[in-house]
Amino acid sequence: MNAHLRRTFYLFVAGFVALVGVMAYWQVYARESLANNPDNSLQTRRSVEAPRGLILAGDGETVLAESQKRETERGPVYDRVYPQGDLYSNVVGYWSVKYGATGVEIGENSTLSGNADPATLDELINQVSGGPQAGNNVELTLDPNLQRVAYEGLAASNTGQGSAVAIDPKTGDILAMVSYPSFDANNIDERFPELQQDPNNPLLNRATQGLYAPGSVMKVITAAAALKSGVEPTDPFTDTGEYETPGYTVVNYNDNIYGRVDFKQALGLSINTIFAKVAVERIGAQMLYDTALDFGFRDTYEEFPLEVAASELGPPVDTWVEGNIAQISFGQDTVLSNVFEFANVTAAIANDGKMMEPRIVKEIRSPEGIILDKPVPSARADVIDRETALTLQDMMVGVVEDGSATPAQIAGVEVAGKTGTAETNGDPHSWFIAFAPVEDPKIAVAVLVENGGDGEKQALPIARQIMEAHLKSSGG
Repeated sequence: MNAHLRRTFYLFVAGFVALVGVMAYWQVYARESLANNPDNSLQTRRSVEAPRGLILAGDGETVLAESQKRETERGPVYDRVYPQGDLYSNVVGYWSVKYGATGVEIGENSTLSGNADPATLDELINQVSGGPQAGNNVELTLDPNLQRVAYEGLAASNTGQGSAVAIDPKTGDILAMVSYPSFDANNIDERFPELQQDPNNPLLNRATQGLYAPGSVMKVITAAAALKSGVEPTDPFTDTGEYETPGYTVVNYNDNIYGRVDFKQALGLSINTIFAKVAVERIGAQMLYDTALDFGFRDTYEEFPLEVAASELGPPVDTWVEGNIAQISFGQDTVLSNVFEFANVTAAIANDGKMMEPRIVKEIRSPEGIILDKPVPSARADVIDRETALTLQDMMVGVVEDGSATPAQIAGVEVAGKTGTAETNGDPHSWFIAFAPVEDPKIAVAVLVENGGDGEKQALPIARQIMEAHLKSSGG
């Protein structure tokens, strides 16, 4: 073979390999992102020429999103309709040819649009022929009753801004997820610019994407770190109302002074000074940092179909000084988190230290009703050992029975919980986390009312209502 032919051959081979590589990239690696991009004109055309799949609540009957046929001069098109209005909008999201997509609509777009790998011969023929095809249906884990209870509770709060998440601790199923204020996705094309400029930010899913100082709900993570470090619930402490660190003095909320208490009582009464002392002198920066990461801080929960903002601890742990450690221990300073994260934290404690993968898709069905996929519960991580979890559960029971959260008590049910009053530049954020029944947990909840004030006054009643509603319906 002469040099000219050899060069031509090598050039041909190189071009062929490049072509195969490009095709492989778009067909395999980037296939889903391309299909899910609302700016893709082919997908936009398909989205109006064929019905997207239904999105259903956990009862399999309540329709959250559907496509309705409309005749036009160019033929039939399908409009996306949201029968429940504001109630599920920050979870379901919207699908708009004009403004793109959010929520489950984009997270499960391949399934809903019919662009997922074909599960039947008819789907395969449709995809190969390029003909319009109906999308598959997605049933969520959300309980319609709990969703409404949480929504109405947040709407009735003193600021009307906040979020709530309820989880089954044993399965990771999301039973309710509400962000308030919300929006009506039925008129997103007309109202999007107005909603985008609304100072109340109704388009933000506060449950997963909002980041807030967690305040004293952070103390359950600090308590877990303390127990791992050898601190016992019965260890005695004396609170003088202050704890000094270089450059920062820790005080208790409302400048309270508690005197002689043990560590369990310190959690129950939410004593900042004792938690700061324990964090600085017994736990240390690295253990506190590592425990928070074990519980899910800095995790974006990539497998979850909704976008999750990672909870943050602030600067690198090797730069923390005593003042940082002290404030982080009770959820102030540089700590930022969200309700989704603390619902998972609470569920892991309730489930004897095992955190389950949070799951919001219950099953996927074909348009004919055939079950194509039914995700099973799976463990995410063993966050703390069972003995530590049981001790922490007992400490959280003390918060409800004898501490700052006595209004969370439910007749005939043992409840574990923790209040949080997170200081901000304005009024404090009101937090509450809880699970019940303690001996056989069926629900874990986290509630935040933005700038709502004391945790026990705003967030706690909403959480109790959610737990009561679920326990009543489940026979718990």
